[in-house]
Amino acid sequence: MIFKPLYDKIVVIKIEEEHKIGTIYVSTNENNILKGLVVETGCGKLLDNGEIKSLIVKKKDIILFKDNYNIEKYKVKDNEYFFLQEKDIISIIN
Repeated sequence: MIFKPLYDKIVVIKIEEEHKIGTIYVSTNENNILKGLVVETGCGKLLDNGEIKSLIVKKKDIILFKDNYNIEKYKVKDNEYFFLQEKDIISIIN
């Protein structure tokens, strides 16, 4: 599926991290912080004066973000897409 997000919206897919000891899965993330891959970005943040400020995050960046009630989600088959704003991103991982 192809998305074209508007303005400062960013489309992200979660990168699954496997945390297990033997065959037992262990929860290691109590804060709901997820690792994701930026699939697509909008053109930038629309400012009050009508100008567009470009985003720092780019397509194919690996990011950390917190999954909370503000994050919009859309599931297609086995893929879950997260729609967030740049302000929702905690960090870009190099």
